[in-house]
Amino acid sequence: MSPTGRHGAALVAAIALAVCACNHAPRDATPEGAVRMFIEEMESSADDFTAMKRVYELLGPTSRANLSERARRASQLQGRQVKPWDMLAPGLFGVAFRPKVMRSTVVGDRATVDVFGEDPQGEHASIVCAREAGGWRVEAGFPEP
Repeated sequence: MSPTGRHGAALVAAIALAVCACNHAPRDATPEGAVRMFIEEMESSADDFTAMKRVYELLGPTSRANLSERARRASQLQGRQVKPWDMLAPGLFGVAFRPKVMRSTVVGDRATVDVFGEDPQGEHASIVCAREAGGWRVEAGFPEP
């Protein structure tokens, strides 16, 4: 192959990689992807205490506001600054079943992801998500602080 041919092949390969990289959507581009990411991060929190900040970032605005209020109250009681993600309990999360199928219903900037396990009748959960500029986020449904 001539030197020009090698450079041309390298250029074509570089362009192909760039096109593929641009077309690869982020995992949280869909409600199902956001739920998968959330489950993975929560499961990893047993071994990785830094995972809780990543979990917090995957939460929707209502859930983040809830944890921020809890952290504010805890900070007042403890006399030290408590971060909102510190309100999440690392390692205490477990899934009741292994997700096999996820289907979402999207209405505007809200979605409900129905998650089904091996037994769709007995293994089912509905998870609410909210769309933000950065992607879909999970609304955990925490009780009021």
